[in-house]
Amino acid sequence: MISETQLHSSTWQKEPLADEDTRRDEPLTGSKVLFYIGLMILWVLCLMIGEGRADVVVSESEVHAAVTEYVQDRLTDVSSDIEVTVRRRGELLIDGVGAVRLRVRQDRFRSQARSIPLVLEVMRGPALVREYRLVADVRYFDDVVVAARSIVRGERVGEEAVMIERRDVTMILGKYYSSIDELEGLQAKMRIGFGRPLSMHYLEKRPLVERGDMVRIEAKVGGIVAVTMGLAKDKGAKGDHVIVVNTSSREKLLAEVIGPGKVRVLF
Repeated sequence: MISETQLHSSTWQKEPLADEDTRRDEPLTGSKVLFYIGLMILWVLCLMIGEGRADVVVSESEVHAAVTEYVQDRLTDVSSDIEVTVRRRGELLIDGVGAVRLRVRQDRFRSQARSIPLVLEVMRGPALVREYRLVADVRYFDDVVVAARSIVRGERVGEEAVMIERRDVTMILGKYYSSIDELEGLQAKMRIGFGRPLSMHYLEKRPLVERGDMVRIEAKVGGIVAVTMGLAKDKGAKGDHVIVVNTSSREKLLAEVIGPGKVRVLF
């Protein structure tokens, strides 16, 4: 026979099972649905980001380093210092598995001293993965002879009139002087302002013979040297060819200037 106390105890023990079944069968609320939807969206986004990401990223600094090294190796015969700037910004995103290396070559387009068109090749092993066309801008820096004061036309350019400065010579390549010794025998053919680089456009050889000067004419045949006087019809610096007139025979002769007031007949 079951007592009242046992009945109550049995009822109390069965109640949790009923509650558990109720919780399992109850429908999802709106907040739970939104929570699960959010999880699904986050999972899909992670998949999309993972698929769109490149396997290898080449930084902007790596690109610039590869191009700079190529240009410097190509310009080893240039005595001046160079500064290379690459006309490309940002990193390179390379698809595929495995490390890559960069190789640079000149493009088919004609290059200039200040601007070099290049092709950047991305290699994976022996295989070419991708090519990028870009341009390397180059600036040149060198010691330059500049006017330490204003130099007047016709003035002999000496050490007291100039000084040496480090300058950007990109725009005057091949037209400037980097040593004072190079000014030997030169004079200004126009006024040169203070601080201006002495380019070959501003200087000329100092004439050792002027038109109308009486000059010493030497004629060397074999081991015999004949000397006479003559009249210069042209002006000329050392090494220039001028016309002179023999004052004795009135004969016109082609001669080379060999020193101040001296010429040697050319045969």
